[in-house]
Amino acid sequence: MNPSDLPDFHPLTVIRDWRNGEAFRIADALTGVCVFGATGSGKTSGAAKHLAMGYLAADFGGLVLCAKKEERRQWEQWAREAERSDDLVIVDASGKWRFNFLDWEASRAGEGGGLTINIVALLDEIASAIAGGAGKGEDGGENKFFEDALHHMNINLVDLPLFAGLPVSLPLLRSIVNTAPRTLEEAKSEAWQQGTCAAILREGEAVINDPNQADNRDDYEECRNYWLQEFPALSEKTRSIITLSFSMLVRPFITRPLRKLFSTDTNIKPEDAFNGKIIIIDLPVQEFRLAGRVANLVWKYCFQVAVLRRIQPKNGYLRPVFLWADEAQNFITEFDAEYQAVARSAGGCTVYLTQNRESYRRVLGNNDAVDSLLGNLQAKFFCQNSGETNEWAAKLLGERWLYVTSTNVSGSSSDNAGFGDTGQSTSGGISRSEQRRYFIEPSTFTTLKRGGDVYGFQVEAVVYKGGHIFKDGMPFKLLTFNQR
Repeated sequence: MNPSDLPDFHPLTVIRDWRNGEAFRIADALTGVCVFGATGSGKTSGAAKHLAMGYLAADFGGLVLCAKKEERRQWEQWAREAERSDDLVIVDASGKWRFNFLDWEASRAGEGGGLTINIVALLDEIASAIAGGAGKGEDGGENKFFEDALHHMNINLVDLPLFAGLPVSLPLLRSIVNTAPRTLEEAKSEAWQQGTCAAILREGEAVINDPNQADNRDDYEECRNYWLQEFPALSEKTRSIITLSFSMLVRPFITRPLRKLFSTDTNIKPEDAFNGKIIIIDLPVQEFRLAGRVANLVWKYCFQVAVLRRIQPKNGYLRPVFLWADEAQNFITEFDAEYQAVARSAGGCTVYLTQNRESYRRVLGNNDAVDSLLGNLQAKFFCQNSGETNEWAAKLLGERWLYVTSTNVSGSSSDNAGFGDTGQSTSGGISRSEQRRYFIEPSTFTTLKRGGDVYGFQVEAVVYKGGHIFKDGMPFKLLTFNQR
């Protein structure tokens, strides 16, 4: 089929032409990309720019997570060059673009929309990501008990405004917790009836009495019993710990700079990327530290969830959307491997850049988790680097049998030499054997061109495409990118 005859977003569409019949196509982008390279190796100005310009030219939508301050300007420049500036949406501390992620999940269409369990799962995932991805309740004992107690409270906390027909927001949830009764006696008092928790319980009662809400009556009674009986009956220690844990979770979202971005209304959402918008989370970790990381993680997880809900149309193809993260070690979580395993069928194209595998190991904690993630990012670009990542890359590219020739020369001398006899003899031989050798030795990655004046602004990268054999019969290709 002629490339010009391909339907929009066909998997065989060429994103970057590598000449001689070789190319990077939409099908390759859908398998996920990871780029490795030491600081100053040119991975961003070389391989990353090469891919970004291809994605922009192919009309992808996407989400860009920011670790460094210059990333917004970088993407604005790339978008201008690709004539995509009108598609940029810059989410920054000004609060111009806002995303109430809880109400987004609570009010979305579809069979799973508005389910409390999914909204609470969103809170749980964000809390885990903020904490660094540590497993829930790994230590068992009290930790597991308090985590379960917090999870149980969150379920009833989210249920309450849903039953009352109110938008779900973190400030409202915080107000409910702060005005919930602390004792059974307080729950019966007239003074407590003036608070937010009591008022929403009354609103829920009025809504649920509608005959059309009969199916929800039992669920509402469970929620009502929790706030009027279970919660006030908790021991002071348990109640204090779970309310403090909840406060620690929501505080970043109800104070500046994130309050305006996540706790008001919504005028931008992940699904806008499906229509070609490129959403840049310009709250870089380098500048905003934890607040920036939280903002990026919220957008990342919600974007991944939204992508997984997409369904291929009967006729045609989904517009691919990319999830882009330079210095990706700031943003990876255990959910990434799960997402990447099925993102391809939903049009999700992940691009993660980092220095080395150790960067991921520090976050995910073990090789199994790292291998699970990287195994699902099939296209790999290796720029100049050093250390264990080079050995891993060499093993990934594989080995071949080579004939190796060796020469052996030996000599001997004798103390019993006669007249005219030197008393020395020599012998030699040549042998040839088959030996397994790497396609690329680990040391080769240390000498790749890094760009800049010294290398004539040329950046080299070794490319691997998930077992693809290139036309020269090799499982890799050496590419050179011009930084200018």
